[in-house]
Amino acid sequence: MSEDMVRVTLVGGPLDGQTQEHARADLGDDLSAWGTMMVVNGERALPRDPGARAHYAPEEGGDPHVWVWHGWVP
Repeated sequence: MSEDMVRVTLVGGPLDGQTQEHARADLGDDLSAWGTMMVVNGERALPRDPGARAHYAPEEGGDPHVWVWHGWVP
């Protein structure tokens, strides 16, 4: 993995245990602002709203490379 990429582990929620790589430039320099909201497809999707996005972000003061599930976002 290059220095331009950041590998994160997703904890909890529908993508628990998965790892992802993100471009460092896309995440920015502020570690507290890191995180993502993504549409989850297939059987892990929110049944009542398949277009809902799963919100993952690091916990305040925690490891910026571990993103914890913070729930669904419409």
